[in-house]
Amino acid sequence: DPKGSGPMTKLTLVALALLTIGVVLWAGYAAQGSYVDEYGVLREPFPLLALGWIFVMAGGATLTGAVGIRIFKNLRGPK
Repeated sequence: DPKGSGPMTKLTLVALALLTIGVVLWAGYAAQGSYVDEYGVLREPFPLLALGWIFVMAGGATLTGAVGIRIFKNLRGPK
């Protein structure tokens, strides 16, 4: 099995890690919740939501790149 052609390449693992971090951030946002304080100001952990989106988008882009590289290598054929 040539290096980098296994079912889980390093790039795929990085993508899955980014996606997992994003989902954990969203779960933290949902678990913490939001509320209106005594002055009528909405208090919510908005950075968790935004960071979750950033990590999920980065993970999706990385995973798309990993799949694209795999398809390109398979279309080229063996060396």
